[in-house]
Amino acid sequence: MKVRIISGAVAVALLVLVLYLHQTIVFPICIAVISTIAIFELFRAKSCLRYRISFYAALLHSISSPILQFFHLNNIVQIIMTVVVMIIFLDGVVQHKRLKMDQVCFMLVSALFVTKSLGLLQVLLQSDERFGLIYVILALCAAWIADTGAYFTGTFLGKHKLCPEVSPKKTVEGFIGGITATIVVFFVFSLIYGAVSEVKVRYGWVILIAAACAVTSVLGDLTASILKRQCSIKDFGNIMPGHGGVMDRFDSALFTVPVFYVLNTLFSIYHTV
Repeated sequence: MKVRIISGAVAVALLVLVLYLHQTIVFPICIAVISTIAIFELFRAKSCLRYRISFYAALLHSISSPILQFFHLNNIVQIIMTVVVMIIFLDGVVQHKRLKMDQVCFMLVSALFVTKSLGLLQVLLQSDERFGLIYVILALCAAWIADTGAYFTGTFLGKHKLCPEVSPKKTVEGFIGGITATIVVFFVFSLIYGAVSEVKVRYGWVILIAAACAVTSVLGDLTASILKRQCSIKDFGNIMPGHGGVMDRFDSALFTVPVFYVLNTLFSIYHTV
């Protein structure tokens, strides 16, 4: 537990530093690093690292996309993404005797989903000069707030299993507790932020986004759990002692970030008076 707390504290400190430097190239570089490590962990879990052409193509996408987005070179991002997709399919054709199509599809989804999902943090940041950083923090923290709320609620009140064959420790009570915690934190934060910053808040939309993010965070966690079970691994990595790998910490965030982005794009939860 001590190692887990220390590791978590270091991670939080690094996150705060990166957010402080959000207007510099440090932010997209951090996204690129996290995306690259996550893709490495996924490829390793599925025994796809040996397919080097596809692996290097995926890394090219994960490293270049956030940095190119930082410089508003979105057209080049789309070109690279298209090339990467073609390379992975071509690799599947060339190595069809040992590379199965399900692995090709897995590599393709991993390369695109991880990079695009985390890349939306850069899009959120640049989408609104005043509220961009707040949106990034909320999109990321939604997953961790829901997880923390579910853990404590499930520990003290949990009786009914949510999905025992996939994640035996998850309970219905914990699931509800995670949603409630996310709504409460989002609402209270918005209430305070709206008061001190003199901005208008769509509180109903805040509640809806918080609930949607909390639900999808569980979907992300369960999806990762299924993958780990099918690959017969406990954690995706050990880069964070006591926490596992990058995918073990960002599996839920990969789902909450796109959901937050889509809903907040429809109607921004904050706007000037």
